This record gives sequence, C-alpha cells and structure tokens, in this order.
Amino acid sequence: MSPSRSMPGTAIAAAVLAAVGVLPLAIVAFLVVALGGLQADAGRDWTLVALLVVPPLLQVFALVWFLLRRGRVPLVLAALVTIGVAVLVVVITSSAGEPAGAGPFVLVVCPVLAAVVAMSPAVGRWLAASRAERRRTA
Repeated sequence: MSPSRSMPGTAIAAAVLAAVGVLPLAIVAFLVVALGGLQADAGRDWTLVALLVVPPLLQVFALVWFLLRRGRVPLVLAALVTIGVAVLVVVITSSAGEPAGAGPFVLVVCPVLAAVVAMSPAVGRWLAASRAERRRTA
C-alpha cells in the first residue's frame, strides 16, 4: 500500500469508536421498540419509534461513508443526532419522574469521540488524498 492509501491511526480510532457507538443506540432502539416500550392506549407512537431507530442507522451509514473515504461530515451529523437522542431520553425519563442516570452519557460518548477524532488533520489528509485520487481517475 502506498502511504496515501494507508489508514492513519486516528482514522482507525474514529472508525472503532463509531462502530462501538452503534451498540448502545441499537440496544435502546431494540428495547423500546421490540419490547413495546412506546405502546400508548391509541397504539404505537411511530414518531418516537423513528426517533429511536434512525440514529443507529445513521451511525452505521456514517461509519461506512467514512471507511469508504468519502468524508467525515456524516460522523459529525450522527454525533449531533445522538446528542438529540440523549436529550430525548433525559426529557422522557424526567417527565416520568425517574432519574436519567448515566444512560444518556453512554449513548453519546463514542459517537462524539468518533466525530472529534475524525476531525484531526491526519484524517483530513487521508480523506484529501482519496479525493485527489478520485479526481485523477475520473
């Protein structure tokens, strides 16, 4: 492999953090959706279901997009959406009179760290080399 094609350590770290960040999001979505946690008297609230199912899918998309060397912006967007889910969890638990605990922090920590690490200059150079390579072959 040429030096421009080898994945820098920071990119590997960002990819691993993004992959690990999918797990808590998927577990929360599974527990709430599959086990009927959003059942109301009138039936399932599909808006809340979408709010819980879309973030892990977005995180997986962002990870694949990053690994294909297309960009790092989806990782940042996925981190922002994950923060939104954490806020939703805090709001729902506080409205039920329950303490939120460490759950929202666990949801947010890996996707946010993945986005921060992906913004490093080494990752930027790695992605820029890929863009330049694509332009040459196009």
